[in-house]
Amino acid sequence: MVMAVWIRRLKLLVICTIFDMEFDMRKNKVVKKIRANKTIRSNRGITLIEIMVAMSIFVAMSAGVYTMMSTSQTSWLTTDAQIRLRDSLRKTNQRLSKELRQSGDDLNGVMQVSILNSGGPGMSDLLGFSMPILCEANGSVIDSNGDVANWGAPLTWGCTSSTCMDADNDCLTRDYGSLEYAMNGSNQLVRRVFDGSNGLVREDIFADNVTDFQASLSTDQNVVTVTTTAQTNADDGRTVTGSSSINIYLRNK
Repeated sequence: MVMAVWIRRLKLLVICTIFDMEFDMRKNKVVKKIRANKTIRSNRGITLIEIMVAMSIFVAMSAGVYTMMSTSQTSWLTTDAQIRLRDSLRKTNQRLSKELRQSGDDLNGVMQVSILNSGGPGMSDLLGFSMPILCEANGSVIDSNGDVANWGAPLTWGCTSSTCMDADNDCLTRDYGSLEYAMNGSNQLVRRVFDGSNGLVREDIFADNVTDFQASLSTDQNVVTVTTTAQTNADDGRTVTGSSSINIYLRNK
């Protein structure tokens, strides 16, 4: 009886051993097959789909970079054009104010500044005025009472002598009676000089590409506000518009 039991146990041990050996062999075959498949995949290179995906990502990134650079360049060109335009308008208004600030009231209290609202092209204003002048050599702008001796207009901007403030160098006649700043039909701001009879003597271009010119006189008639609007093209062809305003205090009040 005991011998029979040991024989059955020995058979079971032999069977389990054979089963384990067979399992290990199958396991090794599976591992080898997996390794072989990995080796094949690693050696097959990049597929067409992978190339297309990579190219799509590259194109998308390139488009984003180009758009960002294009936007930055456009913004820079527009800002640069605006700065140049505003600087030009500022200089124009400063030059105009150099003459206008000399105006005011004459000896009899008559205002020497006149504004014709919407009198020019595109509803722009006409700004006219007279200023103290030297009408003869060795003369004086101020009389013995401290008042302005003679009102008129210099023939050219920046003139400081009687040779360009009066044609015949004689105070008995005023050859250049008044100035006018206004727009013309070619979008230019012009400086006009009129004689005593309001006849046009001279016209000079003061600024180009002007789209509007407005002027207003304060209630107390001490300050003239001038607003000049102009436009220009940036280097990329875009149209840029700008305005500049200045308050001009009249000295002879």
